[in-house]
Amino acid sequence: MRRLLYVVAVSVFVYSPYNFANSIVQQHLDFGTLVIPSNSNISSVIIKADAEINTTGRIYVLEKGQPAELLLTDLPANIQVTMHLVNSVTVQHNAQGSSSAEFEVRLNGFPKYAITDGFGDAKVFIGGTLITKPSSKSYSDGDYSSTTNLEISIDY
Repeated sequence: MRRLLYVVAVSVFVYSPYNFANSIVQQHLDFGTLVIPSNSNISSVIIKADAEINTTGRIYVLEKGQPAELLLTDLPANIQVTMHLVNSVTVQHNAQGSSSAEFEVRLNGFPKYAITDGFGDAKVFIGGTLITKPSSKSYSDGDYSSTTNLEISIDY
């Protein structure tokens, strides 16, 4: 049985009409601790923005992960902001050496809008999908990570 922990570090650059908005990463996208007993078929774990977790194939969740949480700050209070990704998202992997099988990681559930609170802050949750790639290689025990940069345009 192989145990692995997979986390996607997210950094954010925000474009705002008045250049006042900032972002703080509160929580990286975390797929939790997974067990993949066999790598002969495509399997996946999906973490939705609302923290619901689904799996397909032969992948098992030992410890639940959670979606990425971003805090957008310095926006006008009590308004709806519309968000758009400026560029496509590329996820860079840190695999456990060339002897380990590879994953595909995608971000999903990026919200189209958020509502700011009385202080001009808005929380944004972003889910993701981790997909195994069938291979004769197995997954080595250990921690896996990826990094990605999000560029978000905010209109209000």
